[in-house]
Amino acid sequence: MEGKRPVCSICSSPAVFLDRESRAHLCSQHLKESVESRVLSRIIQEEPLPEIIGVAFSGGKDSTALLAVLASLKDRIPSRLIALTVDEGISGYREDTIRHAKDVCTRLDVEHRIISFTRLYGRSLDEILKSSNRKACTVCGILRRRALEVLAEEEGVHLIVTGHNQDDHAQTTLMNAFSADIKKVFAGSGSTSRFARRIKPFAAVSEREVTLYAIVSDLFMALPECPYAGEALRGEVRRLLNKFELDHPGSMRNLARAEEDIRKRLKSKVKNIPMETCKVCGWPGSGDVCQVCLLLNEKETISRTDLQT
Repeated sequence: MEGKRPVCSICSSPAVFLDRESRAHLCSQHLKESVESRVLSRIIQEEPLPEIIGVAFSGGKDSTALLAVLASLKDRIPSRLIALTVDEGISGYREDTIRHAKDVCTRLDVEHRIISFTRLYGRSLDEILKSSNRKACTVCGILRRRALEVLAEEEGVHLIVTGHNQDDHAQTTLMNAFSADIKKVFAGSGSTSRFARRIKPFAAVSEREVTLYAIVSDLFMALPECPYAGEALRGEVRRLLNKFELDHPGSMRNLARAEEDIRKRLKSKVKNIPMETCKVCGWPGSGDVCQVCLLLNEKETISRTDLQT
């Protein structure tokens, strides 16, 4: 005989989620309220909020769930939402995710803007990788970040929110420890471009909760995985941590919190190096030639106008 189906610890409705650390069950409504509460708490820390919030929107489950959460909070967040999508030009992958992204934005009534590598760099990621010896994820990360910054600047966005969840946060913490580079602990926070700053509202929300939020909101779609994803160290770290979380519930949460604690404790001791202006494209960077121009100039000379909009 089948066991009795678990019920919500708050209202006794059928449960859809179990927090394995606290053993609390949540129904779909209380799961959504729990996720929305944590996201709102993170967003309002940025008060006064800017006129526009840009959502880094790939069309995948994390960014889809984040956009849905923010859309549901529109009466409590005065900022206008704009979904910002970067089309890297990955054949057999990006077409489906962009199609889904457009559909989600239509359903949620959110403005949607797309920028492509081809428009910005003159070549798709697939084409760029043919003339680069670097790992695909390294190349994509550098170029995608710049593309998002350019799009944000074009749209007057001063705050960018990303869908990185608690699991991503934990993975990054472990990868930073492996690299022994303390500066990476502070990467991705603060200013992301000349005008916008970047935050991660899902940093205290697990990947399971994010996925379930998209499912119960009827916005989840099984999409193809990026063909280059298998090259990333993050995949190995993800598998390691998933196994550890299964054996020791709460490990992801504690690891993510540990990085936040390290960030707070060491922030005053880490010297911020002033950004320089890239002599090739004019964009702020960590040297006289930025990482984007260094990457694109590996095999050919890029003119200044190639990187400007």
